[in-house]
Amino acid sequence: MSGQEETALSPAASLDLSDPRLLAALLAAADDAIVITEAEPIDDPHPRIVYANEGYLRMTGYTLDEVIGNSPRLAQGPGTDRATLDRIRSCLKTWQPFREELLNYRKDGTPFWVELAVRPIADENGWYTHWVSIQRDVTQRRETTDALAEHARDLEEAQQLAKLGTWSWNAAEDTFRGSSEALAMLNLDPDRTEFDWREILPMIKESDRDTVQAAFDRIALLGESVTFEFQAIKYSVPFQTIWAEGHPQRDENGVIIAVRGLCQDVTERRHVERRLLWSGTHDSLTGLLNMEGLRSQMPALLARARASGRSVVVGLVDLDNLKLVNDTLGHKVGDALIAEASRRLVAALGQDTFIARFGGDEFVFVQCCSTTCEQRESRFQDIVDLLKTPFDYEGRELDCTASVGVVVSKPELAELDVLLQNADLAMYRAKEAGRGAYAFFSSDLQEGVERRVAHLDLARLALGGKLVVPHFQPQVSLSTGEVVGYEALLRLQIAHEIMPPSAVEHAFENVELAARLGDEMLRRVLSQIRLWRAEGFDFGKVGVNVSAAELLRKNYADRVLEALERAEVPPGCLEIEVTEGVLFGRGAERCADTLRTLRAAGIGIALDDFGTGYASLTHLKSLPITRIKIDKGFVDHVAENESDAAIVRAVVKLAQALSLDVVAEGVETRQQAEFLKECECDIAQGYLFGRAIAGKDIALSRTDVSKHRLISRDPAVTGSRATA
Repeated sequence: MSGQEETALSPAASLDLSDPRLLAALLAAADDAIVITEAEPIDDPHPRIVYANEGYLRMTGYTLDEVIGNSPRLAQGPGTDRATLDRIRSCLKTWQPFREELLNYRKDGTPFWVELAVRPIADENGWYTHWVSIQRDVTQRRETTDALAEHARDLEEAQQLAKLGTWSWNAAEDTFRGSSEALAMLNLDPDRTEFDWREILPMIKESDRDTVQAAFDRIALLGESVTFEFQAIKYSVPFQTIWAEGHPQRDENGVIIAVRGLCQDVTERRHVERRLLWSGTHDSLTGLLNMEGLRSQMPALLARARASGRSVVVGLVDLDNLKLVNDTLGHKVGDALIAEASRRLVAALGQDTFIARFGGDEFVFVQCCSTTCEQRESRFQDIVDLLKTPFDYEGRELDCTASVGVVVSKPELAELDVLLQNADLAMYRAKEAGRGAYAFFSSDLQEGVERRVAHLDLARLALGGKLVVPHFQPQVSLSTGEVVGYEALLRLQIAHEIMPPSAVEHAFENVELAARLGDEMLRRVLSQIRLWRAEGFDFGKVGVNVSAAELLRKNYADRVLEALERAEVPPGCLEIEVTEGVLFGRGAERCADTLRTLRAAGIGIALDDFGTGYASLTHLKSLPITRIKIDKGFVDHVAENESDAAIVRAVVKLAQALSLDVVAEGVETRQQAEFLKECECDIAQGYLFGRAIAGKDIALSRTDVSKHRLISRDPAVTGSRATA
């Protein structure tokens, strides 16, 4: 090693800081700003700057000439805090060193934060001659601190808005700390920062203390993160529901030393959730269960029934007059009727029964029952009687009468939807018995259901397989014996079997199926008419039966006219046959408008089964009817029953007076035909003249004229039944 290197590595010689050159070099090399000012005067004129290093010039942007002789206030501006300046002035007056942060401004006006460390310097006599200020630009630190403070304020505000608090528990000291929001949740003094755990427990509902303690044990002993809820005692409200989440805090050795977590006041949320849950399972008007709520209770009820060996009783209650009340008095009164009915059902059925509002005017009740049949009948009669009792609403007496359908089942066979369907059947039986009554479900009602289902299935099969076929029964002029028209009758051809319309009778109660069957029947009839016209066959007019469901369809008349146009069949070839029931009830006026449209297009309108319904002379006059058809029930006994004979004569005279054609249906004997001819009845139809047959067979038999003429009037054969 060289001697020069040895000199470089030897201990440094002591520095002489009194050397002005060395001191100046040190001050100039410092990164911090260093400023020396005169000690006095403190007030105007202010102490002057006698020295400023390069760091100060870089920080402020001023030149040395601009700084020397000027006041340190050179760097202050409009944002400089007045309170901080007052504290500085107080220290200067008492020759106290101080440290402050101050907002200053660069020469170009840019603000910056500076940290000041200022102390006085005394001479050898102890007199203060100067102030030395070391200044550091802390703008970035201050911005970071301000951002953190703003974030903390935002967090605190967010916690307050979300009712969210933070908390910690020190395991060694068994002490609890919490944010202001957390302390408020537990009804603790917000001015304190620390609480003994024994002060916390009394703030928790007694029944929840074990839950909280168990949660803390799982966190502190097992190291798990745990979420739990409890109710805190709040003197202004019954209880406050608190959600909490806790996590273990470990030291460097993995030992759990504390528990930290969040808490939130979820009282309002849980209340809303309970209300939503209640709304999802209850009816808002009556407070009873809705069907979803009833379904949720069924498993428990069935379990009780099985355990006790009792039966399950399901009842369907239908208010008989609610629609009338709504239509005449308004829905407000209707709602009052519903609410009163629900109160009476609750009073009559007791707490052991689940009662639900099923729909607008229907209620369902389900209960376990071990009583005898006689006792059940007595009880349900009491319920019906209780509901019958009128009640007063704002001075008006309202009728609360209801019909009740009841089904009894073993619990192991109890399926709610099936039981409701059966109770519905029983309820309609009660209505048929006169309303304001009850009825029990029985097997014959089930057979009726199965029959309806079979009818609907067969109708769908027939429509899907295009198995609907019209058969045509001749209508004969009684004066000439000639065929003047046909009535198209619905038949279903299933394989080689021809089935009558009674095989799908209940399908006509279904609006959709009734309309589809009607459409298919009309299409097939028009197709046959078109074929006859092409063959030159004079068929007269063909009648087609139309149900109310079809007439109530939107644009039904337009659909018929479009079908005629597609088939190239003149409207005059078609006759629409309707029963008297179509002219009454809901939609009667729409049906009448449809009939008027069809008649205006040239289609005939026949009133079928006249005399068996509710038709009035007013309807005969106001509706566009062109033909009356006398029901078979009156024709059957015209020969031996003078009353029936008188009715038939009267109907014929009425039709003549109104310029309407009249057709007698169900004519089976020559004696009936002779009577009708003597009454001047225009046309007859029945087995005497022929059964309904397929369109292709009509063409084969049309040359057999004698079959369509009145048989000889020889008294020896009069009265014998014709064979068809």
